[in-house]
Order: sequence, then structure tokens, then C-alpha cells
Amino acid sequence: MHRRRFLFAAASAAGASLAARSAPGEHFEIIYPQIRPGRDVHAAFALATLDLAMKAANASYSTRQLELVMERGRALAELASGTTINLHWTSMDAQAERGLNVVHIPIHRGLIGYRVFLIRQDRQPDFDRIETLDDLRSMTGVQGLGWIDTEIMRNAGLAVQTTSSYETIFKMVEGRRVDYFPRGAIEAYPEVESRKETEPSLAVENRLLLAYRSDFLFYVSPNQERLAATIARGFAAAWRDGSYLKLFNTHPYIQNALKRTNLASRKIIRLDNPFLSDEDRAIPDMYWLHL
Repeated sequence: MHRRRFLFAAASAAGASLAARSAPGEHFEIIYPQIRPGRDVHAAFALATLDLAMKAANASYSTRQLELVMERGRALAELASGTTINLHWTSMDAQAERGLNVVHIPIHRGLIGYRVFLIRQDRQPDFDRIETLDDLRSMTGVQGLGWIDTEIMRNAGLAVQTTSSYETIFKMVEGRRVDYFPRGAIEAYPEVESRKETEPSLAVENRLLLAYRSDFLFYVSPNQERLAATIARGFAAAWRDGSYLKLFNTHPYIQNALKRTNLASRKIIRLDNPFLSDEDRAIPDMYWLHL
């Protein structure tokens, strides 16, 4: 069994001092996968956070996106081998974290776990009748194959179909093969708007919010411990000096989503996430956005 490697970047100076410092003159070449074909709008904030962390750590670095599209399972396998990529950001998940260096500070303050629904616009009256988790069990959702969100929903008794093709998911909703596609609050509107021509009936459901503890973390290859420690140290420093919150509170990817989803006004259906690691559960409350 792989030894589990965890890097917990505490907000205190004492916690930060535990992370290994990069050697003088050391340069990190960070290689990450292409998650979606074409321009991926979802990558912008994660890359901005990475840049903030590396600068806060006074680290020299460059980034390069691999010209190869990888779904989550493939990306994690490649990351573990350390031969093609050395960085990936994806959902916290105890099984996925095994054997990798993981920076346990949520990149989006938990917004990936605040999930609104992509539906056909003409289905809104059906969702207006949903008040409870039991009501939602009468609907069929869809998620990507291998996504931890699938297991979280099924653990709550929700019906979920899966597909290995990200683009097929939207066609399944459009074609009435499923009822809804839960997406992180920051993901939903860009996805609907980029598909106005191909799936014109898609809309963001306007009153419900599925909520569970989840977000993206930075995952780093096993042979890149110094890189992971540098990201952890810098990310914690950016929290302490206020620069991360400034980025979060001004970045259009985050702020446009918060304004448009209006999370505080939604009916919240909360789910447990039993797939968190002990280190995920130990992440301090200050790093999460609370509703």
C-alpha cells in the first residue's frame, strides 16, 4: 500500500515553518494536464491561486499545460507516476489522495461543494416542487465517471447516471435522459453560456442548492515533495497577509458566480461526504465559505 503523503499548511507562522523551503536558486517547472478541450475557463482561478502561492513563497517557477486532455482518473494516474505531469487540482477524496503530496487548503473556499443544477429551462416547474432530500430522490442526476460527487450523491440515496464524456453530460440533460446535472456554484453559468448554440435549452435551476464539504485541492507528484511544500507554505502565507482573500473577493470568476447564483437565497439540501480523509476533515474553519 502506498504511504500517504499530506502537506497541511496551517495559517499560523508555526505551521508554515514546518514546510520545507525551496533551495536558493531552485526553479520549479510545473506541468499540469488539459482537463477540457479548448480554453478551460475553470482553470483561471486555480492558476491565479497557484501564482499567488508561489510568489508568496518567493519561489521561481514556470507553468506549462500538457497538450493532452485527461479526465480525472487518468490525470491522477499520470500524477502518481510523475513522468508527464507533476500538478493537478481536483476534488478532495481520501482514496485519490493516497500516495500523493496534497496541499490541504481549499482553492475555492468550498464553492465546488455548493452545487446548483443545470437543467432544461422548461423543467423549472418540476424543481419548484422540490423541498427536501427525499423529494430530490425522485429525480435522476448525472455526473462524470470516476467523480467523487457520484459516490457522495449515491451515498445519500440519490439516483445518478454517469458517463466518461464530459460533453455528453450536457447532451443527456438537453435530451431529457436525466433531470439535472449538479455543478459547483462557480462552474454552472460559464458552462451554460458556452453551450447556447449546441444546447440552447440548458439553464441554471433558480432555487435549490445541494451542499456538502468539498473543494479542489492541489495534488502534487510523489517525487515533488519540495514543490508541494513550497505551494503549501506560500498558500498559507497568502492567507495570513490577506492577499488570497483579496484575490477571492475581486476575481471575476468567483465574484460573477456568487452574484448570479445568489447562494444565500436558495433552499439548501445538505449531504454528508463520508469520502474525506482525516486531513480533509481537519482543515480549519477559516478556510471555508459558510452559508
